[in-house]
Amino acid sequence: MQKQQFYMLSEEGIKVLAEQITENIKKAITPSESSTDDAYMSIDETAKLINLAKSSIYGLVHRKKIPFHKVGKKLYFSKESILQWINNGKHNTKSDMENKADEYLMKNQLFNR
Repeated sequence: MQKQQFYMLSEEGIKVLAEQITENIKKAITPSESSTDDAYMSIDETAKLINLAKSSIYGLVHRKKIPFHKVGKKLYFSKESILQWINNGKHNTKSDMENKADEYLMKNQLFNR
């Protein structure tokens, strides 16, 4: 019969052990930043990300309207570049434009008389 060993841990020891286990679990389930932030995607993954048909993406590539990389006959899309491209396409609302015009008029010396 084998002899079982038991260890007594203080309350502080239990806290340290719990923190180490938590950190190890976080590292195991969290993907590294480099793999998600600047990952290159295929045309299928890009189509799914931006909810467009592949033919629409091919059209944007042909017109050079979307950021892409071409290696041989294969197209690659940087996830970061695609998300930035989407954000840059945002149009200002009427109230945004009015606020900018008001700011300009307030700063311009000609209109402050």
